[in-house]
Amino acid sequence: MDYGAARALLDRLPRLEVKPGLSRTVRLLDASGHPERAFPAVHVAGTNGKGSVVAMLDAVLRAAGVRVGRFTSPELADFRDRIAIDGDWLPEAEWAAGISRMEPLLIGAADPPTQFEAIAVLAFDAFSRHAVDVALVEVGLGGRFDATNVVRPLACVLCNVSLDHTAVLGNSIGSIAWEKAGIAKAGIPLLYGELSPDAESVVWAECEAVGAVPVPVAGFALERIRFGWDSATYRVDRPGLPTSLELGLLGGYQRENLRLVLRTIEILRDAGLELPNDAISRGLRDARWPGRFEVARRRPNVVLEGAHNVAGAERLADDIEALVPTRAERHLLLGVLADKDAEGIGRALAAAFDCVSLCASASPRALSVDALRDAVAGLFLRSMGYDSVVGALDRIVPALSEEDTLVVAGSLTVVAEARRWFEEDR
Repeated sequence: MDYGAARALLDRLPRLEVKPGLSRTVRLLDASGHPERAFPAVHVAGTNGKGSVVAMLDAVLRAAGVRVGRFTSPELADFRDRIAIDGDWLPEAEWAAGISRMEPLLIGAADPPTQFEAIAVLAFDAFSRHAVDVALVEVGLGGRFDATNVVRPLACVLCNVSLDHTAVLGNSIGSIAWEKAGIAKAGIPLLYGELSPDAESVVWAECEAVGAVPVPVAGFALERIRFGWDSATYRVDRPGLPTSLELGLLGGYQRENLRLVLRTIEILRDAGLELPNDAISRGLRDARWPGRFEVARRRPNVVLEGAHNVAGAERLADDIEALVPTRAERHLLLGVLADKDAEGIGRALAAAFDCVSLCASASPRALSVDALRDAVAGLFLRSMGYDSVVGALDRIVPALSEEDTLVVAGSLTVVAEARRWFEEDR
């Protein structure tokens, strides 16, 4: 089996369907010799920020000479970018070999695994074969019944809890917090960021039920003292850590993610990993994560930001207002998936933008332009619709002046298509 055949096989598995439970994942792990037991992990859940936390930890650990496996989703630059070892995507040949080994359990089973479940097991198998020192594992959806909730963590991280994926996780903060807090493990620290009282009470109850150790990070003294187009600088007031850090990930929301990362670093140090301050500084300065306030071009400025829920859109609006004071120089290209709160996202972004260009990605989950126009009707002074992301960029970008800033937001599928457009150096 070559990589093309492996991809074709994976595409035959359920991709859009969410199938609760871990039985299919455990069946694959049984057949693979339980590779998830071969390495310690940091398990990261949350509505927003998971990928950024993983990216920062990955950069710091690699700067310290630690062999790191990274599992994230969805893909953004390439299908293979979900699985990386020491920063390099898993080679096509290893994708093909791994899927070939699992093939008998993927096709023809009475209850076939989802594509995500198969890829998660492939990642764990690769991490075992490459003898990683630590795996950084991002939850796909929720946490309690997610295929990743089989790893053996040194630390669990819950970034935040807000309304998203309500059809699957529930339509209240409490129900979503219960799903995400399900990653808690006996005797293991569960770090968590800013939570509502309802969410925090659920987290503490879950920790008490399973014997986990709740670790709030809200009191971690951290102040952003500079924010620009290239990096942000933070002042840190914490014994044993650098007093000042330059972060390659932009966006005001990264402050909360950085708090979680630094506290996780302290726990990893306690577990025996050598993570000197110079590695922390170098790693965070070099950290990058596609599609999260990613500056794709300067003069005119182009920002790619997933912002696929209301909380993310609100934070994006705040950052754009801070970086681009002149409202007339702000331009928005928006595309949303059909299961998202399109009106809420639009309302949040309308605080920073007068006009919006609407589009739909090629994803089968994309909300049509007409439906999106109806959802945001009356929120912006003017809206324009385009048949595709590429068609929109072909028209919008050449008309921008050097002082303008274009923000592409609303869905990582839209951002991924926009990234490819800019990578072609148009």
